[in-house]
Amino acid sequence: MSIDTTRIRRPEEGWLTLLLVAALALILASAIDDPAWVNGKGELTDGLWLCALLGVGFGFAGPKLRWGRWTTHLVGALFAGLLVPILAGFAALPGSAPAAAFNATADGTIDAYLDIAWRSLEFTREEIHYVVVLGIVAWGTSQFGSYAVFGHRRPLNAVVVMGLVLVLNATLTIDHLNYVLAFTIASLFLLIEMHAFDERATWIRRRIGDPTTISGMYLRGGTVFIVLAMLGSMLLTQRAASSPLAGAWDGVDDDLISFGERISRLLPMGGALRPIGGVQFGEVARITDTWITDPGIAFTATVPSTEEKLRWRAATYDTYGMTAWAQKNKTRFNVNAGEPIMEGLPENPEEDTTRPITVTVRPEQYEQGLMLVPGVPVTADQATELEITGSQGWFATVHMTDGHAPYTVDAAVLELGDSQELITGHRLEAAGTGYPAEIRDLYTQVPDDALGPDARALLATILDAAGTTNPYRLSVFMQNYLQTNPDFEYDTDLTDQSCDAGAVECFARTKHGYCLHYASTMAMLLRAADPAHPIPTRLVQGFLPGKRTGNTETVENLNAHAWVEVYFPGYGWIPFDPTGGIGAEPTVIADGPSLPPATPLASIGGTEAPDPTRFRGGDLPEAAGGTTGAGPADRALLVLFSVLLAVVVLTIAGAAWLRGPRGEVSPDTAWQSMARAASRFGFGPKPTQTVYEYASALGELVPVAKADLQTVADAKVETTYAGVRLGGARLDAVRAATRRLRISLLRLVVRRPRKGRGKRVSLR
Repeated sequence: MSIDTTRIRRPEEGWLTLLLVAALALILASAIDDPAWVNGKGELTDGLWLCALLGVGFGFAGPKLRWGRWTTHLVGALFAGLLVPILAGFAALPGSAPAAAFNATADGTIDAYLDIAWRSLEFTREEIHYVVVLGIVAWGTSQFGSYAVFGHRRPLNAVVVMGLVLVLNATLTIDHLNYVLAFTIASLFLLIEMHAFDERATWIRRRIGDPTTISGMYLRGGTVFIVLAMLGSMLLTQRAASSPLAGAWDGVDDDLISFGERISRLLPMGGALRPIGGVQFGEVARITDTWITDPGIAFTATVPSTEEKLRWRAATYDTYGMTAWAQKNKTRFNVNAGEPIMEGLPENPEEDTTRPITVTVRPEQYEQGLMLVPGVPVTADQATELEITGSQGWFATVHMTDGHAPYTVDAAVLELGDSQELITGHRLEAAGTGYPAEIRDLYTQVPDDALGPDARALLATILDAAGTTNPYRLSVFMQNYLQTNPDFEYDTDLTDQSCDAGAVECFARTKHGYCLHYASTMAMLLRAADPAHPIPTRLVQGFLPGKRTGNTETVENLNAHAWVEVYFPGYGWIPFDPTGGIGAEPTVIADGPSLPPATPLASIGGTEAPDPTRFRGGDLPEAAGGTTGAGPADRALLVLFSVLLAVVVLTIAGAAWLRGPRGEVSPDTAWQSMARAASRFGFGPKPTQTVYEYASALGELVPVAKADLQTVADAKVETTYAGVRLGGARLDAVRAATRRLRISLLRLVVRRPRKGRGKRVSLR
């Protein structure tokens, strides 16, 4: 293969063009690296800049070595498949040898798959495969952009594709305006430089004056325009009423957001991400390095004037996964407007220990569609979909049919008091540990490594200070200890805290965190406090009380919160709030009259099986008419189905392409189509070749295509030189020959000439 070393030393487009393409790639890589996508660990993506530059290098080298498009991208992909895993391994194991780094990436990627698909884990603790994916994105996007500039001479394609990736990253993160501005400046300079290059080439070809004059004029004028445009845009941005891209996801369909939440357990989460569509409480509660700080109004509600300090519950979570909570083994079924929502289920409220309350909720920025209700929902004025966990039917969440419309809910709030008829501290203390089997299975699991040395030391300190493992007394003590201990600091931005363990262990180690850290720590410590009798706990997400004006309560996004519910036999789930530093109200329950041990109210939250007629026809939960949540095997099937779907889509697209040509076919367009196909593999027609000479030369290289080449060549000569107008069967034969040539000429990929490659000629 001959190499034009002059072109390599001095690219026709100029070194400035290469520097601008490299600048675009570096800006893109820095923008992806900045939010620390891989679970908030920015150091893992510090090598993205090298992936981007390597992608630019291959996209630049291919055209200069006179490789075709597919050869360039294939060679680049092969090197990316080798180098990106090594670079990812270097990020995870600094200073390791290349072989060790590659093995670390391979082992981590395999373990991530096994965690999700085979080990029944809700989340994987592996991270290196995320680094590989981000590295491939940086490399692939940069290589495409570089080849678009130096191979196709189409800088706009490079700007559009790289810009789309940048803007998508910016809409999902915060404080990325600087990257967008830098990318815009570099893009404008690239477009101006490439336009000047085209003009220079035209002047040289037509021998019009000094070509350097036009270059200087374009660059000077373009620089002035770019400077003025950027100054104006920054001035407008500073005076704008809202941040750019802040509402990028406003109006996105709730189903799309819900789908994103559903698959988020398979994705990394960064430390500086923008909430999508306002506050969201999905199937997964991710514990990231930042918490919601948007002061916008989430919703307003009309509440009875006698009710104060109501927590608004949205969803509960049973499974802890180190950096997130999940809802597992769920069933969903429909409930008509006005029908009892929790009837026949173990959490159906009892009149003796609850008081009724009616509220009307009007969503503002919170339009996810999950019911917000103080206490337990009883009925609603619109159709809903109840999600329950496990075969007994424990509350997970309620989906409103129209999440944008106001709704009225009748609810039941726990009556915590000091009379013998209500739920008192002494009653909960005497409730015992006779938990239902499913409660133990769902709500007492502690994953391996969930509690490291610091978390276990914290648990030992609390147990020693509490002097008891009684579930109620320990819950109260732990709530107050975490909320009032000055060693713990409420912090919504943990990006400056370095910790590579799970959320609970990191909170115990750094003593910094927000509500999800406080609640997760209390839940896991209670589960682990007494190995013989683990205490069932679950995480709850919703909103703290808002500002009250008469009967109207205004709740802001800032009020989004997480707390804990602890299960007591015979009494059900009791809320506790261990978060300190934000004025959250702890649960205070009067002790009431003294009681002998183990005398729960049997009617409250009993352990009996739910009423099967509650599920519209029979068996629980298969006949409920709902959909069960995906377990590990289901997720593996989902991944397989997605891959198969992608293959089907690609196959259909390929078949549509192969079935071409599309539109009206003439002998001239058929000839051009055939010549372009051959040119992609380095066999374009030479200026001195006649139609028959070129068709004969291709026929020698691809014997199976001789007949079709002859058909197209005959039609081309007859119409172009003899003025014959073809139609009917002859035109159909040309169309069929062209379709077959699109496949048969693919054989040229293995016949690429090694020396003396013919010059490619534009057929336009």
